[in-house]
Amino acid sequence: MTQPELYKHEFNPSVEAEFFTRLSPLMQRDSMTSAIDLISRRWSTSELCAFAASHSVEVAALAIDALALCGDQSAITSLQCLLRKPRPDIHMRAENALWSIWFRSGSPRAICHLKCGSKHLEHENYLTAINQFSLALDADPAFAEAMNQRAIAYYLSGRYRQAIDDCTRVIALMPSHFGALAGMGHCHAQQGQFQAARSAYCQALAIYPYMDGVRQSLADVEALIQKHKPAA
Repeated sequence: MTQPELYKHEFNPSVEAEFFTRLSPLMQRDSMTSAIDLISRRWSTSELCAFAASHSVEVAALAIDALALCGDQSAITSLQCLLRKPRPDIHMRAENALWSIWFRSGSPRAICHLKCGSKHLEHENYLTAINQFSLALDADPAFAEAMNQRAIAYYLSGRYRQAIDDCTRVIALMPSHFGALAGMGHCHAQQGQFQAARSAYCQALAIYPYMDGVRQSLADVEALIQKHKPAA
């Protein structure tokens, strides 16, 4: 998709006004089923990306929320750009939309196993969660979010090398996956590999600069690098 195609509706007030006046009442009433039906019938992902680049913060925010509901992987590049916007009401929505798209980017069977694994992960049943995420990958080997969630389960159960392997595979499939890069940094930090941790954290923050926790982790490993630096 070329840039003109992506942004062809960006500065059309009448098109933006129709989008906002039709969709906003449904979202305000939490009528998600009706909102999803309207979005799916009326606007393509490329049109929603154009609205998300609007000068109107209200229109942009609504479009990002619509992408969270119905966007596909073609929206990732546009949403990644919005992660660098200084307004929290934009970059936090873009983060949420990316996670939503990542979670539904597998086959139906794989998504079913992912949801099951996520529930076990929440309850700290790490081995069962890992098994469910592995079943998701059996059903859809290219399902990046199943790999990422398995990496989280590996990390939380202290299996850092396996977590790093999964994070590496996620990043190969989804280079903008700031979560996998941050997770890789955490794994390296736990193993005392502070230079590698710093590199991963820097890559994550280059994609999404407003992750305060990752920024603090970066500061921590930089302090440790200095602490262990050989004396001149």
